[in-house]
Amino acid sequence: MRAWRPADRILMSMITSIRRAALAATACSVVLVAAPALPAADVTFSGPGVLTSVGQSSDVAIVKVLLNTQLKLGLDYKPTAQPADLAGMKTLVIVLGASTKGLGAAGLDMDKEIARTKALLKAAQEQKIKVLAMHTGGEARRGQTSNDLIKIVVPDADYVIVVATGNKDKMFNQLAAPRNAPVVEVEKMAGAGDAVRAVFK
Repeated sequence: MRAWRPADRILMSMITSIRRAALAATACSVVLVAAPALPAADVTFSGPGVLTSVGQSSDVAIVKVLLNTQLKLGLDYKPTAQPADLAGMKTLVIVLGASTKGLGAAGLDMDKEIARTKALLKAAQEQKIKVLAMHTGGEARRGQTSNDLIKIVVPDADYVIVVATGNKDKMFNQLAAPRNAPVVEVEKMAGAGDAVRAVFK
């Protein structure tokens, strides 16, 4: 029988440690792949649809890239959509987040934006168009002006997707509760794409 030298024992110990680390990493990878990213949703959406902003923040332009360029949903992009734009539509996607600069550039003030928003929601309800509300700006988009708009939209939404840092106070859950509308939190804006993919059929 071969006698093990100290150097051999050290080498075998290193090989064993490396193998164990590799097995552990593989196991973690399998768990991550197998675990579902999002819970199954009872609510589903379909096209054609309109993508609009409520508050006129730049977040809507980023969501446009996410939904139309990456997911290829083909939504009509109308940041200042009017009720007439909902004709023949099945889905209204609203990106929430107020920007004074954005409102000014669109020729709107808060009174006009609130009136437009209420008219859109009323038209969606009358035409049985499902409303998907998204808040992707995080905590930075949770000022009082944004909150005022959120309180108008979320109670009428069928489904809500929010970046977690923008829902630390769980206001979205409280507003959605009367209709039992699902509220899905994602860690980052990029995760909103997976959340939309899960409910858009």
